[in-house]
Amino acid sequence: MSALLNAEEKYKILFDSIDEGFCIIEMIFDEKNKPIDYRFLEINAAFERQTGLHEAVGKRMREFAPDHEEHWFEIYGKIALTGEAIRFENRAEQLHRWYDVYAFRFGSPENKQVAILFNDITRRKKIEEELQIANQELESFSYSVSHDLRAPLRALSGYSKILIEDYSEKLDEEGKQTIQAITHNAERMGMLIDDLLAFSRLGRKEVVKTEVDMKKLVESIVLESSKMTPHDAIIKVGELPLVNGDYALLHQVIFNLISNAVKYSSKQKSPLIEISSEEESDEIVISVKDNGVGFDMQYANKLFGVFQRLHARQEFEGTGVGLAIVKRIIARHGGKVWAEGKVNEGAEFYFSLPK
Repeated sequence: MSALLNAEEKYKILFDSIDEGFCIIEMIFDEKNKPIDYRFLEINAAFERQTGLHEAVGKRMREFAPDHEEHWFEIYGKIALTGEAIRFENRAEQLHRWYDVYAFRFGSPENKQVAILFNDITRRKKIEEELQIANQELESFSYSVSHDLRAPLRALSGYSKILIEDYSEKLDEEGKQTIQAITHNAERMGMLIDDLLAFSRLGRKEVVKTEVDMKKLVESIVLESSKMTPHDAIIKVGELPLVNGDYALLHQVIFNLISNAVKYSSKQKSPLIEISSEEESDEIVISVKDNGVGFDMQYANKLFGVFQRLHARQEFEGTGVGLAIVKRIIARHGGKVWAEGKVNEGAEFYFSLPK
């Protein structure tokens, strides 16, 4: 008897010490076996703290909330009848709170009891909503600014062309070089705007996943990039798998990585680019390796930032947005990106995709 009391006391201490809300309920069905209510059999201290419901043991849910959402009864009723455990996030409208819920059948099927373990995630949800609003506002701002900048750029380009066409005979060599510099910088600003718009659109574009043959995708991009920008690089494509992803977005990722590899290995006598993959237990890792100028690993955290560059613009053209686009696309696929490199010894860029 003493041993039983000690076990019950230990159970009670453990039950009330759990930080997550925990309760055991008994489902109540009508004559058609439709779940209409449930009765609380046991609750812990965290349950009271997270729900605000006190002295609930022995009482029905409808005593606390006569208009309690029907879907809760349906979910818990299904668990009691089928024994199928469920984990989900849901908002308790009347409590104005979000919960992460894990529910499973408790005891024998004829008892129709369900154990519920849950955690209040209202604070996290509010932060997520605020972050989503902030991202939307930032994207809207970027989009508006980008469009508003186009008009003065067009004016700069237009007036520069007029000066060259109508007044070139009156300009000395320094004047002509100045106008060419204005034109060049206007064009570069236009490229920056285009890349900024492309980066902004990624936040609004829906990710439509299908089965993508990465081998065929990479080979088509290698052919495409060679036609667009002739180069001397040898590109070796290893065995690549089928992945689940958005074809157009993954095309952008591979195109950007290959273009970077071609650009930063272009000053080598024998530029070499190798594309390969590895399969791990829960993800596929694809890499693009080059033997180009490489980079110092202490600056690796800057590689995937917007407008971040590790090399002078005079050395290599570019806007510094390509890798930021790669990172954003892969993040939207649930993967990650990283890079390894050494100065003058090349670089290898990796991205992972969930299986």
